[in-house]
Amino acid sequence: MSLSSVVRLSRPFFKTGLKYGIVNLNRTGPLQIVSNEMRPRFFSVSRVFCKDWVEVTFETLDGSYTVKGKEGDNLLDVVINNDVDLDGFGACEGTLSCSTCHLIFEKEDFDKIEDPCTDEELDMLDLAYGLSDTGACVSLSGSGFLSIYQLGAVECLQQFWPQLFEKANLAGASAGAVLAACIICNVPTEKIKQSFMVTAFEAQKWAMGPFNPNFQIEDYLREALEALPPDAHIRANNRLFVSLSKMTESAHNVLISSWESRDDLISCLLCSCFIPFFSGVTLPLFRGEKVMDGGFTNNLPTTNQPTITISPFNGVVDICPVDDIKYPFYVTMANECVSITPKNIMRLIRALLPPPIEDLESLYKMGYQDAFNFLKRRSAQETRLLKH
Repeated sequence: MSLSSVVRLSRPFFKTGLKYGIVNLNRTGPLQIVSNEMRPRFFSVSRVFCKDWVEVTFETLDGSYTVKGKEGDNLLDVVINNDVDLDGFGACEGTLSCSTCHLIFEKEDFDKIEDPCTDEELDMLDLAYGLSDTGACVSLSGSGFLSIYQLGAVECLQQFWPQLFEKANLAGASAGAVLAACIICNVPTEKIKQSFMVTAFEAQKWAMGPFNPNFQIEDYLREALEALPPDAHIRANNRLFVSLSKMTESAHNVLISSWESRDDLISCLLCSCFIPFFSGVTLPLFRGEKVMDGGFTNNLPTTNQPTITISPFNGVVDICPVDDIKYPFYVTMANECVSITPKNIMRLIRALLPPPIEDLESLYKMGYQDAFNFLKRRSAQETRLLKH
């Protein structure tokens, strides 16, 4: 950044702005944004003595404001001390009590921030509508044939929140990872849906369904993954996070986020879907090591960014089915907190033994509706926070 730091303020802002102060690393050099101890106060001025004055330019829809601040001042101090006309900015007195005030950094500037966001900050940022690429991740749980539910949710998000998937990272396990790869590579949702329906229909033809030795689930997965473009690995690098269970002395989870070729990516996705006896009896190799379905060790993978989680199992998830049970019992398995209910037990069975096609279509519509309800809740929360 140049000596005049340009901070773009919008509604909603990208969270973190009130936590970070201004520092000039040398008397004439560039500015950097560094961590500043966050503390509740009534618009107080940071006590920094013998420091250089620097210029800060705030650009808004109504115009720009160039004002001065001292090294060490946080941006809230600069706004208040210079009477910058930003309606509502700092109404919480710097306590970060809502998601309205936050900053959108260019990636190269965001990467300079040394201290990661706290869990409280990330939880609050989840309330902000329109997360940017510096902080957004969508996680799709392993779900077998019930991934059709997640596809319905994704289509709803694409329709009403299209900017979410433009640059956001995606994480997934098993079938969720396959769906995540297709989303990043812009495979049409109708084509993905057709592949799921065909695979489920073919599995229902056999006694024991997909557990029948004559039914090769990997063949159908490979056929579906043929929809990935030649540059799929390039699009997926550092945006897609695939959960794998590495089988060494004890099973442990790894997240793969880089691939050398399209075939390397497809091999990784197939390994993430490998369930012993369901997919075969011999564990596959990925980069020379035995692996299997990532859902056994991390069924709902997340990154360091604020994450929107989607699962066809009722639980502590952003988008999931709602079961009408007053006091459900929850248990955390493989990083996913799910409720122990009769419906969830049936869903687990249906994830491996596909239900009739008409039930899959209902699941698809349910996922769409649950995602729509999620967006309405976020909008209502944001409206309430703005009123306060």
